[in-house]
Amino acid sequence: DAQAWLDRAVRADAGGDVAAAERAFLQALAHDPDLIDAQFGLGVTYFRSARYREASQALRAVATAGAADAAIYVLLGKSLYLVGQFAESAQAFETALATMPLQGDSLRCYARAWTYARMIAGNIPDALADYVSRAGSEAEPVDIVMRDGFGLLSAYGHRDAAAALGALLIATHPDDAVQRHLNDAVAGRAIDHVPSAYVEAHFDAFADGFDDKLVHLLAYHVPGHLADLVRRHRTRFDHILDVGCGTGLAGEHLRPLALRLSGVDLSARMLDQAARRQLYDTLDHAEALVYLAKHPAAFDLVFAADTLIYFGRLNALMDAVAQAMSPGGLFAASIENADRDFEILPSGRFAHAQAYVMRLADPHFELLERHAIDVRLEANAPAKGTLFVWRRRHV
Repeated sequence: DAQAWLDRAVRADAGGDVAAAERAFLQALAHDPDLIDAQFGLGVTYFRSARYREASQALRAVATAGAADAAIYVLLGKSLYLVGQFAESAQAFETALATMPLQGDSLRCYARAWTYARMIAGNIPDALADYVSRAGSEAEPVDIVMRDGFGLLSAYGHRDAAAALGALLIATHPDDAVQRHLNDAVAGRAIDHVPSAYVEAHFDAFADGFDDKLVHLLAYHVPGHLADLVRRHRTRFDHILDVGCGTGLAGEHLRPLALRLSGVDLSARMLDQAARRQLYDTLDHAEALVYLAKHPAAFDLVFAADTLIYFGRLNALMDAVAQAMSPGGLFAASIENADRDFEILPSGRFAHAQAYVMRLADPHFELLERHAIDVRLEANAPAKGTLFVWRRRHV
């Protein structure tokens, strides 16, 4: 019965078996949809698994049933915040505040949710003025709250609020190349490549914690999946180029395939991280098109994981890659999907249509394989993308 399944779920949760706990909570609810403890347990399980949208739905059901425990509303507030529902998040926290004070990250989350909700409503100066009083002793530097807010507002589709906040940020920091590009992206301005100054500044700033954020927080595994596709067609190469190599996340996957492995990137600090892996024979600080032009027919695999996303119009890149490859070599690349040929995303990256990419590749390359993939989490939801492997045509 429902209680037996609930007991089983609690035991599984205590033992750290999240999947078994989820199944048991669902079985308990199948037997008794009104079993509040099971609904709450399911919400907690989803939250711990970073499935915040599902967590908010389960916890909202608990709140709707009339639960009075402030802890339920705190967790609901956090879940709603993490899916960009800032006004609803603030309301949940205020329900909790009616019976208990908020502390630590709960208070910070509440203050931010309230602030971003007011920004969406068009009250950015007032929201910032009141932020510190709401956060109290947990208040963070306002500049950090603004920058994080810009990213969250743009990611969750609140472009008008993000644009207004971005204008305020660039007025305060007029030489900020990163913010200037992101403002252009949020405004939807017609740009066909990401400025080099943005790439250098952005990745130099985040190099130290980049791997942990990308792999663990954003569930990014493109290099491994793309290398797996390459191995289905060939397992040994004389000279591999990892273009846009970053911190060298692809290095461990490419090193076993390569007699010689080279990497190139625009960020010097990212290259420092790549060098620490001791997997690459050479690492060069250069812009991709310039580097490729200096190495005609040099590579039998060009590997571009998360590189095309920094180019909008791909004509020059496709031509440069082709000229840098030996006939019969492979070109492996990833994209984020778009309906139009290419479009700038609020993240500052480009997305591309598969048909556009294949049309530009076709004069130089034979398509061997393409594969759908979730590229990363964007606003706590999967960003859809495509992996390609081509063979250089003989000329």
